[in-house]
Amino acid sequence: MKNILLILVGGTICTALNQDGNLSVSDKAGLLLKENYLRSDSPYVNQVAFEATENLYVLSENMTVHTWNRILETYEKYTAGKEYDGILIAHGTDTLAYSTAVFSMLFSHITVPVFFVSANENLESDRANGNENFRCAVECICRGITPNVYAAYKNLSDGQMYIHLGSRLRQCENYSEDFYSVGAVNVTGMTEDNYRDYFGELEKAFPKNRRRKAVDWSGGRKLKECVLVLTPYVGMDYSCYRYHRFSAVLHGAFHSGTACAEKSEACSDYHENSILYMLDRCFETDTPVDVYFSPSQLKKGTYETVSIIGNHQVNGNRIRFLYGYTNEMAYAKLVIAYSLLDTPREREAFLGNEYNFELVMAGS
Repeated sequence: MKNILLILVGGTICTALNQDGNLSVSDKAGLLLKENYLRSDSPYVNQVAFEATENLYVLSENMTVHTWNRILETYEKYTAGKEYDGILIAHGTDTLAYSTAVFSMLFSHITVPVFFVSANENLESDRANGNENFRCAVECICRGITPNVYAAYKNLSDGQMYIHLGSRLRQCENYSEDFYSVGAVNVTGMTEDNYRDYFGELEKAFPKNRRRKAVDWSGGRKLKECVLVLTPYVGMDYSCYRYHRFSAVLHGAFHSGTACAEKSEACSDYHENSILYMLDRCFETDTPVDVYFSPSQLKKGTYETVSIIGNHQVNGNRIRFLYGYTNEMAYAKLVIAYSLLDTPREREAFLGNEYNFELVMAGS
């Protein structure tokens, strides 16, 4: 018998129609997940036992760093002194990639498989993929998939089921109900007779001997709301932000790895639309705020704006480049680094090394 812990976070997969005809997070959905699986023709229905946690009742658009801590507390509470063969985390789609990124780092050396399962619509809808995602995750656990953090999700555009490594998952695009990641494996045709071939494909791409423990989050340590994320756009005004409320700033880039570093036409100084203005604000005090630029890299032959940004120095401080991560993982690693690591050297080592296949693009 396989014992599986089901952590009910919330999201669409945990919603049901209420008396007003609207969707709300409900305990009914958690029961439906188990009941629908046990009524299916899966070969493992008589070989699995579920233990469900209390429902955290969180729609994923309402996910916060505080809620991540609540999920971790729930995990520790239910696993204390108990052994499970796998863990399922029922989670919404809106912030799924952020949560899988965080937990891929915190659980980088876990010894049982962890699957995030979600749904495009509530389980009672004919279009819902939640029951299929749940079934795929359960069957992978029962078949002995290599321990790691995964997401199982059937895309709506092609009707195919994919297993994603949590550290590489990207958010759905606007107007889409599909998830993508580098190295995802299409397991639509997986059966009891051929699952070893699919697992072999995953193991070949992500060998378990290349994973290592990233950070120690035991002992009641908490994640903190310590990172400000800025996404560049035309006309961005850097004077609007309170940078010193945060330990670090993660500044995104346009697709060429650039951001506005333009100077005013009226004078030689730069204006509030320039990232250089922001760097001055972050670095001008005795307690500077660390600033990271991602995805971008300072290298020969790049655009001159990147060189201007990278060489801008204030009181000995410069912007730092993060390259090779998804946007979600860059944020996750910074939150973990500035919440759980105590020294600049520890943070630098954590941010500069790979622990669970989170690098999706090699630097140059």
